[in-house]
Amino acid sequence: MIRPSPLLALLFALACAGRQDPPTTPEGRVREMPAPARIVDLRTGEEVDELTMLADLRGARAIYLGESHDDTLDHAMQYRLLRELHRQDGALVLGMEMFQRPYQAVLDDWTAGRLDEEALRRRTEWDTRWGFDIRLYRPMLEFARARGVPVIALNARRELSRAVAMSGLEGLDEALRADVPAELDLEDEAHRALVMEALAEHPHGADEAALERMYEAQVLWDETMAERVAAALEAGASRIVVLAGSMHVRAGLGIPRRAARRGAEPWRVVLAVHEDDEETLEALLEAEPRPADYLWVHEDE
Repeated sequence: MIRPSPLLALLFALACAGRQDPPTTPEGRVREMPAPARIVDLRTGEEVDELTMLADLRGARAIYLGESHDDTLDHAMQYRLLRELHRQDGALVLGMEMFQRPYQAVLDDWTAGRLDEEALRRRTEWDTRWGFDIRLYRPMLEFARARGVPVIALNARRELSRAVAMSGLEGLDEALRADVPAELDLEDEAHRALVMEALAEHPHGADEAALERMYEAQVLWDETMAERVAAALEAGASRIVVLAGSMHVRAGLGIPRRAARRGAEPWRVVLAVHEDDEETLEALLEAEPRPADYLWVHEDE
């Protein structure tokens, strides 16, 4: 099931108040990179093979690989496609929602081999700022370091997003306002509907003003990440592979169209779903607007 971003749940609460594991472990399953049960081109509704999809992705400058953050097979898909895309283009960069902008220098040290994983985790404050099991991301991070692939910290810093969720954009102090992207599109009705639908599933209530602040925070995340994606391409990267929660890339409404507005195009979105999650699979196949360019269907054991 494609779940709402856990960051939305956090904002709701604020507004209202190099190792090889065996394949039996989650990390081992990521490294195993299982093939999909099938791939659906959602533009045509037809099934395609992996080579056909990769040939199409080769023409994109920004490739967004959505995830549910704790889903092992979503990360296995990302790792498999990152390796194949790098095989096509050794000059690509990797953008990650999981790291916040102030920690870019730490990621540069990681790619250059100047840090071990423990230092990376400590200096980026991974456990408190992201919190999901780093072992699920270890294969991608180690691959990037081994191949010299720059890793781009995409996300807004937590202090900024929390302040927006609690006080709104108008309530920011001067220091925080300096980190707000120059362009913030709050008028995209399709994006607003997507986010509000996710918020409606939250078990706690919130008034209209709180919901608006949370929507502003979501737009802040997406615009910040879009700005970073476009900047990486403008700085000379041939293309960027982006790892981000599905809510940030679905239908291109979060990061992709906002990055394209800044020049990051053409782009493609790949979302994943489990074959045995029939309700979600059917919903994605029938959804309007189209949720992705490709749907990667996991073969569950």
